[in-house]
Amino acid sequence: MKSFGNKEDIAKIAVESEICQKKMQPCCQSGGFFFALKNLPRGVFAISLFGLFLGLSTTMVYSQLGLFLKNELGASASDVSSLDGIVEFLSFLMRIFSGPVSDFLRERKMILYVGCFITLFARSLLSFAGSWWMILFVQSSERLGNGIQATPRDALIADLSPSEFRGRAFGFSRSLKTVGSFLGTLIAIQIMLFTSGNYRIVFGCAVIPVIVAIFCLSNVKTHREISGLPQKKEKCENPFKKKYLKSLDKVFWKIILLALVCEMGHFSEHLFPIYANEFLSTNISGSVSMFVSMGQVALCFPIGILADKYGKGKLIAVCIVLMILANIFFISARFVSALPIANVYLGAFLWGGQMTASQGLYLSLICERVDFHLRATAMGIYSLMLGIAYLTASFICGSIWDKWGSSYAFLYSMSFSIFALSLLNILLPRKQKRQQAV
Repeated sequence: MKSFGNKEDIAKIAVESEICQKKMQPCCQSGGFFFALKNLPRGVFAISLFGLFLGLSTTMVYSQLGLFLKNELGASASDVSSLDGIVEFLSFLMRIFSGPVSDFLRERKMILYVGCFITLFARSLLSFAGSWWMILFVQSSERLGNGIQATPRDALIADLSPSEFRGRAFGFSRSLKTVGSFLGTLIAIQIMLFTSGNYRIVFGCAVIPVIVAIFCLSNVKTHREISGLPQKKEKCENPFKKKYLKSLDKVFWKIILLALVCEMGHFSEHLFPIYANEFLSTNISGSVSMFVSMGQVALCFPIGILADKYGKGKLIAVCIVLMILANIFFISARFVSALPIANVYLGAFLWGGQMTASQGLYLSLICERVDFHLRATAMGIYSLMLGIAYLTASFICGSIWDKWGSSYAFLYSMSFSIFALSLLNILLPRKQKRQQAV
């Protein structure tokens, strides 16, 4: 692919990348790691721990928030789904700004700190919220913080990862993040049982992992810090200049379109505990979120490894098939008399695993298509499209859930997955090109 931008800057980046990868080599070849992990640099492990604790905090809240809104504030399924769609859209919208800013400044960690402190502030207010509108304000603020740090975090993982191992790097990062999500759900359930269903104590305890995440971030070494080169102030350039935007070619937009169709099948997971509440008591209905996290941990990293070996397009197809199966299991729970909750858990497991894995695969594809200078910007565009799709799907499915029931919402989701599968060979390039810079 043609590379755009200042030749001296690109040469400098290439030198830094070479030094960086040499310095990461001892970690790659040291013992104590599984074979599949041996080529991942230390920086990926550090940023993944950062994601683990943020995921733990987020899931402590999310596993109980839908039930809190329904049982204490009297919100309907449509209200719960719409709230989640709005705040997640704000998170995705913010990524279109944080991505270009991190490309413009060539500074990832500073933006990550800003996002984390906003998240910490908002989460500390959640346990005091007493109305749907206050919850909307607090969650919007928290998701804005999440949106600020999400794209620079993914770009930093791409910066630190050799291109031939980027699929597993994203897979590992998302798997470790969802280990935190699994633990967050487990901790939230234990607090609910110990406090006789006090949601506000759960929300208050969720502040602690955010503080730990900020500490983990301080131990992440950036691309330039690993290289050991002098910390010189570089010229800032606008990533939206025409000479850079030309690297966002037709194939890039086809990948974005396919991702958009896939995401139209993903609606708010806040509805899962409400669905599980039909088969379980209120105090443990949030356990369904734990199975979403288990699916992410179990499937995301292996799918990333297989994608590096066999091609990302084939594994995206596998993810879409898993999404179809997830919806089938959700729907069939109503027709299973013996143990319907098992079908709900299995559906949640497959839903979580394929969703997180496919997002990592799309990010990896995007990194292979765009110029280094536009890496975070391109991720921001991808995130914005996901936000639009998620908001739309959550509004539609929340309304379907209230009017016709949960089964029709899952049928809606399955129909988009089938549509995405039919578009796969048309929109996804058969062979991926890689950018020259890194």
